[in-house]
Amino acid sequence: MTLHQPLRAATIAVLASGTLATAAAETRSEIARRLIEEPSTAVVACGLLSNDEVVRMTGRRSYSKPEGVQLKDGGSSCTWDSGVNINLFSGPKSAEQHEAMLKAFKQDKTPRQTVSGIGDSAYATAWMGDKYQGNHAVLVVRKGAHTMAISLQTEGAETPQSVQPKLMTVAKAALAKLP
Repeated sequence: MTLHQPLRAATIAVLASGTLATAAAETRSEIARRLIEEPSTAVVACGLLSNDEVVRMTGRRSYSKPEGVQLKDGGSSCTWDSGVNINLFSGPKSAEQHEAMLKAFKQDKTPRQTVSGIGDSAYATAWMGDKYQGNHAVLVVRKGAHTMAISLQTEGAETPQSVQPKLMTVAKAALAKLP
C-alpha cells in the first residue's frame, strides 16, 4: 500500500464500506471504539501468519509489523500494511459474533457468494469503498468452532474479483494454522 493507515482506520476500512453515511447514528470511529477492547500485537489473528508469509502470498511490500486488536466479544483482528486483514472469532457462537460485527458496520446485507473447497463452509463478498477507503475482496470461512473473515484491499486497477486467488491463498494458509 502506498499509505500506511493507523490500525483503527485499517480495521474500519475492512469492516465498513461507503454505504455508511456520515449522518449515521454512530460514526465509523465510534463503532470501532465500541467493538475494540485494546490494541495489541499479541492477538490470535496476528499469530496465524507472519509478515513474510503475507508479503510472499500477496506480492506486496510491507513497511511495518502487523497490528492487532482484541475485540470486546472475544474475537481478534489483525491488519497487515500490505492490505490484508483477518478477523477471527472462536467458540460455539463464532458465526453469531461475526454477524453481529457485520451488522454493527451495516455490512450484514452485502451480497454473498458461496465458495466451496475451503473450510466447513465459506462465502465471498466485496466491500466497495468510498473516497476514504478502498475496495476489498472478502472471504468468510467457518472451520470447526472458528469463523474467520479475511480481506484483501485492492490496489491500482485491481478489482475485488481479480484479487480473489491471492485472497484464497492467504485464507488457506491461515486456516491451516487453526486447530
